[in-house]
Amino acid sequence: MSAPGVAGDAIAGAGPALTPLRLASFARYPRVRHGITGRVHGLWREGDTSYATGGDPARVFDNRRAWGVRIGVDAERIVAVRQVHGNTVDSVDASARGRGARALDAARVPAADALLTAAADTPLLLGFADCTPLLFHDPARDVVGLAHAGWRGTVADIAGETVRAMSARFGSAPGDIVAGIGPAIGRCCYMVDQPVTDAWHALGVADETVLEEIAPVAGRRQWRFDLARANRLLLERAGVRPEQIEDTAICTSCNVEAFPSHRAQQGQAGRFAAIISLIGND
Repeated sequence: MSAPGVAGDAIAGAGPALTPLRLASFARYPRVRHGITGRVHGLWREGDTSYATGGDPARVFDNRRAWGVRIGVDAERIVAVRQVHGNTVDSVDASARGRGARALDAARVPAADALLTAAADTPLLLGFADCTPLLFHDPARDVVGLAHAGWRGTVADIAGETVRAMSARFGSAPGDIVAGIGPAIGRCCYMVDQPVTDAWHALGVADETVLEEIAPVAGRRQWRFDLARANRLLLERAGVRPEQIEDTAICTSCNVEAFPSHRAQQGQAGRFAAIISLIGND
């Protein structure tokens, strides 16, 4: 699993070779560990990292641990949330380590779609299968974060909410933030109907390229929706500088051999993970 312009190194061992996808703009910061997992033949359920897909939790954790070793984080310390396609941002410190690492207990793991931390050795994890992974790093304040942006999260401006939460909770200046857009279903494969387009237009973003109307399907109007561009525009509107946004430009549906895709696999997909952490001596 690899992509042009994205750093990645395979590792061989007792199991299959694992190549986390990395963003060049994040890899240049020594304190940041990050990686995006994928489908790997030889891992259980091809590397599914989610407890929400009905699999064996012990095997899911084995997959997380295998990827964690390669990315350079301790899977026992992973912090996760119950993703609900909203725009809630959860900020955590070192006391949250392990919350959601082995299970998504509703009594302990909150519902949210973004995570932030300034705590070292506190890896954050979110799962994806066509929705857009958004990665964040503020090198001035030593903050990292992740967000999960499907169409609902996108039109709820999870991108902007995450930037504003970084500013409010950690003092981040939006212009300092480095952002990444991971693999997600591309406009080539993502058709939506009028409720989605109406919700996007309600955000008031002046751009005519996010949506492209195509021929009706079964008498219903349809549009191609560019999730990656929509989130880029929302990041820019929140103050992130365009030159500090890196887009992997990978469509999960077109590259289903490398990444789970809910649409391409007709709802039978596992989840790949975006993982990010600071390292330190706390």
